[in-house]
Amino acid sequence: MLKRKAYDEMLSWSRTQRRADRGRKALLVTGARQIGKSFLVRHLGLSEYASFVEINLLEDERAKEILSEAVDTVDFINRVALLSSDQLVEGNTLVFIDEIQEEPDVMTFAKFLVEDGRYDYAFSGSMLGTEFKGVRSFPVGFVTELEMRPMDFEEFCWAIGTSETAIDEVRDAFRRRKPVADYIHDAMLGNFRAYVVVGGMPEVVQRFVDAGGSVAETRSLQTALNAQYSYDISKYVGSRALQVKAVFDELPLQLEDDKAKFEVSSLGKTARYNSYEKDFVWLVNAGVALKANKVTEPKPPLRRTQKPSSFRLYQSDTGMLLARYPQSLARAVYVDNRKANVGGVFENVIAQELVAAGFTPFYFHARKVGEVDFLVEGNRGVVALEVKSGNDYLTHASLAKVMKTEGYDVSLPVVLCRSNVKERDGVLYLPWYMSLCFASWMGEEDFAIKLTRV
Repeated sequence: MLKRKAYDEMLSWSRTQRRADRGRKALLVTGARQIGKSFLVRHLGLSEYASFVEINLLEDERAKEILSEAVDTVDFINRVALLSSDQLVEGNTLVFIDEIQEEPDVMTFAKFLVEDGRYDYAFSGSMLGTEFKGVRSFPVGFVTELEMRPMDFEEFCWAIGTSETAIDEVRDAFRRRKPVADYIHDAMLGNFRAYVVVGGMPEVVQRFVDAGGSVAETRSLQTALNAQYSYDISKYVGSRALQVKAVFDELPLQLEDDKAKFEVSSLGKTARYNSYEKDFVWLVNAGVALKANKVTEPKPPLRRTQKPSSFRLYQSDTGMLLARYPQSLARAVYVDNRKANVGGVFENVIAQELVAAGFTPFYFHARKVGEVDFLVEGNRGVVALEVKSGNDYLTHASLAKVMKTEGYDVSLPVVLCRSNVKERDGVLYLPWYMSLCFASWMGEEDFAIKLTRV
């Protein structure tokens, strides 16, 4: 079993249910397809409970019909019991209803099932973020929602057997702002490039691991997953399917061209953001895409000056994104071809890592100052990040101007690149793989010391 951070949260939820002094809640696991939701809930049920019932509303049409016709809580529980081949044990049974988006009205029973208290309930499904089907109308206060995403880089390192000692060395170097030992630095750069190519979809990662670190069989699986996402768009969006799919299809083209923002006009000569806004929202809420809005002032709070109509769009999994390009591009990343144009791909993976760490990414652009790839806001203020995929990582005029402009308020300027840790002219240079430390920007007060400005 691949080690996942989300499982620790599921385990915490499960154990909370058994404490008489704490409020009971159902668990709702959301996220895109094939990111491991069902597998983890199933493992939880089989490992932590005396009895486990799993009902899949997508695969079992009869079960979907039976549950949808329940008239009250007792009737619903009786129907669950009749669908189970095992006996339900009071106080020690997890009932797992998967693919809940197929019958969203079932979620209305959550409040009463929790109040009944005899069993624990977990719900899961894909495309639950959509506004088109309204499946998020669950009873507030009775449901704990856990949003899952593809495996982040640290989870990838666990999967491929990177030692905890090496990861601890990276964290310590990040915290102290000191270089990592050269042999660890070189190995982690290689691991990160592999992560960019393989991505974080659990089935793809498992195939990579089983093949002894070979990427030969991963691309076909990533291509199949992209096709599944396109199919889901057609199935769940309804009348807007063509528009949403047009955005999805355009995404890799925009990143390849390294555009300053997503050009909505590329969707059609008369296309405007207002007419496509819900389509972008759908892709983001469904866990298919990541959106970074432009801000006009790099100072907290960032949301105050955001412009949702000016944005960058990234795919939720960089490995799947690379599978949509010619194979030569993935090869260039993996073998570290420094002349290849892979800037958009590396931006994508950093956006993926930022979101996994809990940040909402923004970007900054001003005509007289230039452009900064990402801005994020944590406990220590605003962190500005430039992502460099080549050898020119010491060149970042826009970041320098942002730091010198009066009225702006950036606590930490960072360049993410191939270099080992170093400080120069008031800028902190970090290797890409230190993205596994991003969450530290929300904690660890000893990292709050500002750089010496020149």
